[in-house]
Amino acid sequence: NVRLRDGQPSYDIVPDQAYDHVAPEPLSALTSEIECSLLYHGTLAARQPISRDTLFGLTANGDLPVFVDVNLRPPWWQREEVAALLLGARWAKLNHDELALLMPAGDDLEARTRGLIADYGLELLIVTRGKRGAAVYAADGEALQVAPAATVSVVDAVGAGDAFASVWLLGLSLGWPLAQTLERAQAFASAMVGVRGATVQDAAFYRPYTDTWGLATS
Repeated sequence: NVRLRDGQPSYDIVPDQAYDHVAPEPLSALTSEIECSLLYHGTLAARQPISRDTLFGLTANGDLPVFVDVNLRPPWWQREEVAALLLGARWAKLNHDELALLMPAGDDLEARTRGLIADYGLELLIVTRGKRGAAVYAADGEALQVAPAATVSVVDAVGAGDAFASVWLLGLSLGWPLAQTLERAQAFASAMVGVRGATVQDAAFYRPYTDTWGLATS
């Protein structure tokens, strides 16, 4: 449940939902039938024992590269569990507040980010920064930042992080360069904050991106 307070969303992560009860058997059957290039999940997927055990079972053999979307929503996270999930990941995304919670030591954003990359062996760490845009840091030392256009109009920020992550998944799957992926992710997230809610049903909303990015649509 999402409430807007002074234009900013606050979240009540309702307990005992369907995704808290994902058992391993049907999921294992599904993954054996389809070809997967990566596994994307949020840290909230580990808040209850059944889904947590299933998730760790999926990642135990290391067959799939993992993208972790960090969501530190009280009271639904424990540092030890988040650390375990990050240790098995290749890529991770979090916002600047979550970075400060996980890495309180460090003089600035990049120092905290480099510390997290080193601690968990990440290949890439993506940090969203609200109206200041986003940044991506690579283990090889590359660092890129992007800011939203001055013309961006904010209706609400619900779904912006997921919109941003969805374009990163697309970029990783299609082999886009880092700079291009970052720019496109920021552009799409900027569009999402201009509408009410986390999703848009009208296909016309997506067409400027699918057309510009050369994506086939049905």
